[in-house]
Amino acid sequence: MRPLQQPANYDLTFETVNGISYYISKHLLEGHGILVTFTTRIGGVSRAPYSSLNLAFHVGDDPELVLENREIVCNLFGLEPARIVCAEQVHSNEVAIVTKRDIGKGALSLGGTIKGVDALVTDQRMIPLSLYFADCVPVILVELQKRIVSVIHGGWRGIYGNIIGNAAKTVVSLWPEHPAELLAFIGPSIGDCCFQVGEDLARTFSKRFRNSESWLHGDRIDLREIARMQLVESGVPAPNIYACEDCCTSCHNDSFFSYRADGGTTGRQAAMAAILRKPNSQVANRQ
Repeated sequence: MRPLQQPANYDLTFETVNGISYYISKHLLEGHGILVTFTTRIGGVSRAPYSSLNLAFHVGDDPELVLENREIVCNLFGLEPARIVCAEQVHSNEVAIVTKRDIGKGALSLGGTIKGVDALVTDQRMIPLSLYFADCVPVILVELQKRIVSVIHGGWRGIYGNIIGNAAKTVVSLWPEHPAELLAFIGPSIGDCCFQVGEDLARTFSKRFRNSESWLHGDRIDLREIARMQLVESGVPAPNIYACEDCCTSCHNDSFFSYRADGGTTGRQAAMAAILRKPNSQVANRQ
């Protein structure tokens, strides 16, 4: 894979619109018609302990409030809530390619999700891919030339099993004759400041991953750094990797849902990607 010939600034910026806070790559949306966004817990209608923008059905929240929250987010970006596609998220390393036949899977109920997978890939327009998080690492991949997006749920088990690499390979496999130009975005997740683990897990990760000095700090693992490593090993150029800053979900559980900081009962924020429209040719031609 190759970096963009003239790298643009696809940085994630923090926005608040109508009381809803989220991270978004504005240049990617404005220049290429591709949505990459990571929500926070701010701006919804759910009540404690799911207050307030909980977007997941499986945590015990009132399903009607979850649906209302999803509608709030979709309205913000001009999406149809009924077209959302969701994965079951079982901490696997399995990836599903989403086609028009999958529209709406998981949009209205937990039972409708695509089973057994933790990453979704599509090249279809107006099919929002949406996965849900409360400490695990959300990763979104975008292939600009062929307009492919992927959303990845990176829990420690999935990262250990190379879910990120598997998703990247799946994206490339859709257009194998074309040199991939991948962008990657890492959203809010637990940081190495808070992800304390036992000796057994630290030892297991040390056997699996190189350069432990960069991601293992005493009894704390930096999953975000391992995610970066896996992206680079999968062929994503380091300059094409963007991440939100100062967004440890555990440290900032006033802004983000955090399984650890909230004591296990909490909501989930979303990582969402969608191909909305054809690129703005004037902007895209400058890349």
